[in-house]
Amino acid sequence: GLRKASLRRMKSGLLRRFRADRKGATAVEFGLLALPFFFLMMMIVEMAMVFWQRQVLQEATSQAARSILTGRSRVLYTGSEAAQTEAFRKAICAKIYLSSGCSTRVFIDVQPLGPSFPASRAMSMVREWTIDPTSFVMRSVGPEQVAIVRVAYKVPVITAGFFGSLARLNTGENVLQAVVAFRTESFVP
Repeated sequence: GLRKASLRRMKSGLLRRFRADRKGATAVEFGLLALPFFFLMMMIVEMAMVFWQRQVLQEATSQAARSILTGRSRVLYTGSEAAQTEAFRKAICAKIYLSSGCSTRVFIDVQPLGPSFPASRAMSMVREWTIDPTSFVMRSVGPEQVAIVRVAYKVPVITAGFFGSLARLNTGENVLQAVVAFRTESFVP
């Protein structure tokens, strides 16, 4: 009995001293709050970067699509469909400041609107959590036709689970998308 009472007094005295001692309390509080604070700051900065990248991608797509709108694309992008697509991709990559990995991270689709490409397909380039690069082509658009230019850009995002507005692939990569629709001018084919 005496030994248990002594042990209890010793424990209660130790706990009392521990609660009374405030040395290091600020460091402990900082340690508890620092991780969530820095994670929140990283999310804010990263979200700003995603918005900026989305805006740059949309502007680059609009500028590159202007050549199709005016008919100049027939001079700029010649050769096979694959060669035309690659030249158009390079035009967009030059505007989004992406030099390395452009061929694997940027997907291009240019289609005249019509029976072979209904408006319902123009929504998202991501289908069932994947992007199929073989389904995207750069088809020739004639004068006074409605054209849809779609561009998808795989972007690395660290805090992706918190961004509901990004399309996400089954590989864990995130995709920004830009779409431009217009009626081409009456140029000479």
